[in-house]
Order: sequence, then C-alpha cells, then structure tokens
Amino acid sequence: MPLTPGTRLGPYEIVAPLGAGGMGEVYRARDTSLDRDVALKVLPASFAHDPDRLMRFTREAKTLAALNHPNIAQIYGVQESKGPVPGSDVRALVMELVDGETLSQKVARGALPLDAALAIANQIAAALVAAHEKGVVHRDLKPANVMVTAGGQVKVLDFGLATRVGNEASAEETQLGTRSGVVLGTVPYMSPEQVQGLPVDARTDLFSLGTLLYELVYGARPFRGDNEAALMSAILRDDPPPSFGGGAPLPTALDALIRHCLEKRPGDRPPNATSVGERLHALAASLGAPRAQPHRAGTTVVVLPFANRSGDPDNEYFSDGLTEEVIADLSRVGALRTLSRNSSMTLKATTKDTATLARELGVTHLVTGSVRRAGQALRVTAELVDARTDAPIWSDKYTGTVDDVFGIQEEIARKIVAALEVTLSDSESKQVAERPIADTVAYDCYLRARQEMYGWTPEAALRAHRLVDQALSIVGDVPLLLATKGLLHWNDVNTNRVTAEDGLVKAQTYAARALALNPNLALGIYVRGLVAGLRGQPESALPDLYRAHALAPNDSNIIAEVCRFSNVSGLRHHGALVDRLGEIDPLTALTPLVFSCYHWLQGRPAEAAPGERRRL
Repeated sequence: MPLTPGTRLGPYEIVAPLGAGGMGEVYRARDTSLDRDVALKVLPASFAHDPDRLMRFTREAKTLAALNHPNIAQIYGVQESKGPVPGSDVRALVMELVDGETLSQKVARGALPLDAALAIANQIAAALVAAHEKGVVHRDLKPANVMVTAGGQVKVLDFGLATRVGNEASAEETQLGTRSGVVLGTVPYMSPEQVQGLPVDARTDLFSLGTLLYELVYGARPFRGDNEAALMSAILRDDPPPSFGGGAPLPTALDALIRHCLEKRPGDRPPNATSVGERLHALAASLGAPRAQPHRAGTTVVVLPFANRSGDPDNEYFSDGLTEEVIADLSRVGALRTLSRNSSMTLKATTKDTATLARELGVTHLVTGSVRRAGQALRVTAELVDARTDAPIWSDKYTGTVDDVFGIQEEIARKIVAALEVTLSDSESKQVAERPIADTVAYDCYLRARQEMYGWTPEAALRAHRLVDQALSIVGDVPLLLATKGLLHWNDVNTNRVTAEDGLVKAQTYAARALALNPNLALGIYVRGLVAGLRGQPESALPDLYRAHALAPNDSNIIAEVCRFSNVSGLRHHGALVDRLGEIDPLTALTPLVFSCYHWLQGRPAEAAPGERRRL
C-alpha cells in the first residue's frame, strides 16, 4: 500500500511520492532528526518474503555504501520500521535527494545541444569509472536513472540491478545476479549479452552508455522494434542508423565513440569507462564553445601550395610551411571542409584549371598564393576563388618581415573565413590565434624540420632531428617541439633506421614530456598511440588515437591511423571516419587502401574493389 504524506518511518516523515519502479516506491521525506530532505526507496511489504527482491534490496544498500562519488546518489542508511500487523514491516533505503529532472524528461523535448550532451556524458562516464573500480556494474543505465540538477550536475541513480564482479563478488551475488538465462535490465538500453541472458561485466554499462549518448545527441534511440521481441532482435542484429532528422552532423570522433560503445561483442567495445571518459574529455576540449554553424551547406576548400617566388629553391620550405599553417587554421573551422595538407601538396605541380580541379576534387573554393622572401623581407599574396564561377571573391597582399609571419598567416585565414560568410566561434577564434612556437627563429627551424621529415631519407631524418634540437635550444621545452621530436623518433623505427626498443623509448619519453606540459596536445597523444601500435598493442593504441582525433578532428594522418588500427582489430564502428578520410585526403595513396580494407572486412568485397572507390 502506498505511503501517504505525514506517515512516519522512524525519524523520516513522508512528504510526497517521487516515483515507482520494479524495486519499490520512492518518496520525498523529511529527516526530522537532521532537519533535511531525503529520498526514501521503500520496498513494498508484499515483497518482504520474496528472497530474490530482499537480496536485491540488500545488495543495492551494500553497493551504494561502497560508492562515494559526486556523480552517484549517496546512501545515508537503511531504515526498518515495524508495521501495525505481522508481515507489514517496512524496509527503506535512505538516500540523497536530488532535485532536478531525469534525462528522460530532457530527451522528451528533443536532442540536446552537443556541448550539453558531452557535459552530461562526461559525468556519467566518471560515475561508471568509480563504480567499476569498486567492481560494481550498474546493469540498468538509462535516462530514467540519471538525474541532472539545475546547476548541471549529474547523479546516477537506482543501483537495484547492480552486481559486483571479479574478486568483489560474493558467491550469492554471482549466482543470482549474473547467472545465464536470466534477463535483467530495461530492454531499449540492454546490451546484447543482457538480451541473451549471458553473464555480464563492466562493458555492458558501456553499451548502455552508448545507447544513452546516441539518444542524447539524436533525440531517438539507436534500436527500435514494434514489440519487445523485435527490439531485442534489433539490439542483437542491427547497426545503429547514422542519424535521425536533418540536424548538423556529429563530429566524427563522437560518432565513432558511440558506435564503438555499441559494438555487439563486449571485447570490441572500449576497454573501460576510463577510456570512454578520456575520449569524451578530448571531444569537449576540442569544442570549447558551441561550434559555428555553416552559413551554406557543402562549403569545401582546397588550399593549393603557395608558390615560392623567392628565386631560391631553399626557401621552398617556407612557402610550404605557410601553406600548411593556413590549411591548419581553416581546418579548425567546423563550418568548412578543408582538404588536408597531404592531398594539397600533391597538387604542387598541377597545371589544371580551376574548373577541372574543382570538379575532380569536389570543392567549392580554391585558395592560391605566393611567397617572396629576400633575407628578412617578406611579401605574401593570397586569393580565394569561387570554383563554381571561377571568380575571385577575395584577395590581398601582405608585406613585412619574417617576424610578421604569424600575423600574416592568421590574417589570411580570418579573411578567407569572413569572405565565405562564416562566423568563428569563440573557441575557433582562439585556436586560429594560437601560435605554439612564439620565437620566429625557432619556428623557422620547425618549418625546415617538417620539410625534411617529408623527405623520407636517412639524411633528411638526421637533419630534421638537428633542426628540432636547435629549436628546443632556443625556446626550451615547447610541447609542440617535444612531440615533433617524439614523432621523428617513432618514424626512425617505422622506417627501420633504428632498433625498435631504442627509438620507441625515446619517442614515448618525448611524448610524455610534451603531455606533461599540455595534456590536450593532439600530436603528443598521437605519438603515444603510434608507439603502442608499433609495440603490437592495438588495445592501447586505439584509445590514444581516438583521443587525438577528438582534439584534432580534421588531421588526416590521425584519422588514417585510427582507421588502420580499427581495421587490423576487426572493428566495424569507424565507417564515418573512413568516409571522412576520403573527403579531406582523397589524393593520398593510403586512403583507397584504408577504404578497401574496411569494406573487405565488413564483408563487402565489391565495394572494396578499386573500381568501386569513389575518388574525389
């Protein structure tokens, strides 16, 4: 029988009902001894003689008592009160009262803004990390079990189905909580192993988190069915649809993370909640503020290599470096699709006209330019052309010295963005203005080192090392230079110039030094992932590569490595990244190889054939 307002259970006075579930009714109550409001989860008297429910009730109390985390609703104690007649005793969990609304209520109004969804998902992942570290698996993670306060704090509720796994589990819990053939949970958010009544571990919560996150960003569940049986079949069989509705596409790193969590086999999901949380943090760091929305759909830019007009071939590195920096700045703008440096540099000697290039590359705009350097004097021209009309829509000339190069690069990028009628978000504007190497002499060494790195000869590699060392001697431990040094050491091993152990230890050391100074440096995380990959540890490489991609979503080198290691690991969730690689780096030889390998592994050999590869 429901409890009415005013009913007393020891020092707790019922104020109002809050809800009900399979494990009992939840009430708002007043703790008269401590003068505070609490939540009482009351086990119905009719369940008092049900050993299964009593065990689950007791287990939830013990589980919550073992957890102490700001994103998990806290337990204050257990209240047992005698009823007026035999058999009417009342048992209740006394818990933290969370004022706010459930995610179910939020999602009922539609998909959440991306930054809000990431903030919530980050906190849920943190709660799972805390629970899993204690050996606790929730097993019923769903929007109705997640509260969000007015201040944005997340509280995960209802550990009624939670179980302990591994060394933490008691024999009784293992027997009842995870025995084969018992289906426990809420169907739309169940993992495949739950649907099949198989034993579960912490990875079942990651599947539920993926389902929940999909619903947060798309406003719809990834699996559907007209009835429970059809829904269970969809969870076991179907891939989640790419999207719902006509909203802006998700960052590929987020789409890949969701699909990684939704892999059917537990072993194909992220290794743990910590890995998921790191990738979510990287995504949030890369967004900063809400991203600018495209002014017009399909704005795609290729920056052709700036011509070296200096009359000195030795200055080629400088014009190429300026080209790279403009590409990097434009790639930070979410409203644009900018072809990568790798594809751009293959066009250095092209004689094709604007219309032909635009058609073959599938771009709407081209940027061309030239650099004339004489000693310290510098002259740069740049032009933006609408490829559909072959008409220039912006051009400018800049004169100054080498010391002005940072300002010139930034000015060119901002003018191009403005000419395309795109508004930079605060985060994007800040990124465009960032210059990780402030000293122009050290920066010049860095540009020369980059040029040598693409020489792919032992002599060029040695010169690249010396140039980075020179830059470090000028400015000290700059994260970008340290990470670049690590990349050079990794490349030495990758091209068989040094022994693996020697080179990889140095690469990892430099990456660690860079990340100690800037934990969100994409290049440092990327190098760390590459090192793990060469050591034959894809399970360690992939989380770092995904984090690097989240921080630098348009870096084609990072995307290619994510796809390559996902292919090698036999994963299926990275199709959007394969497509993205084809969009921004269509001219690099590795791209069709990644594409073909992906479709071959998916059982689509016809699409893997070179003739079926759509080349931009």
